[in-house]
Amino acid sequence: MPFAVYLELDPYSTAELQPIVEHVERISPNARTPRRLNIEPHISLAVYDGLDPEPLFRALDRFSDGMRAPVVRLSSVGLFPGPAPVLFAAPVVSAELLALHRDFHAAVDSAGAACWPYYLPGNWVPHVTLGEQLTPEEAGAAISGAMGLWQPMSASLHRISLVAFHPVELLWHRQLPA
Repeated sequence: MPFAVYLELDPYSTAELQPIVEHVERISPNARTPRRLNIEPHISLAVYDGLDPEPLFRALDRFSDGMRAPVVRLSSVGLFPGPAPVLFAAPVVSAELLALHRDFHAAVDSAGAACWPYYLPGNWVPHVTLGEQLTPEEAGAAISGAMGLWQPMSASLHRISLVAFHPVELLWHRQLPA
């Protein structure tokens, strides 16, 4: 069972993205969206295939202790291509966001979990998934509709969470003060 550590968007930003999520759901009965998965839109810091969560709990406690909710600027929408494309909102890749990601990995290395290569520093493409498991045809309709609904926004990343998935099960979280 895979695990993920992610930073959740605040409720206001989540509401702002909802029309795009609803559009994806209308065009694709099989797409995985945050709403269908019963999770908040988020930026994943790491994904792991299997791990003992206990050491990661301790590392996450240390990493997030005293952490303030980072703010990102979601500036665009895009697609990860492939046989099951992914529609996403993209944050501006700032030095602060890259440093947070690098610091996260340095803090949790001691937990001994092997991260998926896509999520390692130097490979990571920060994004907020709005729809995945799309067909190529659905992806075209999804990006076309998203472009008409898109408005750039600032988003507070107000909670850090560790989940097991699919189905999604919350294992650990911490609310981050503004």
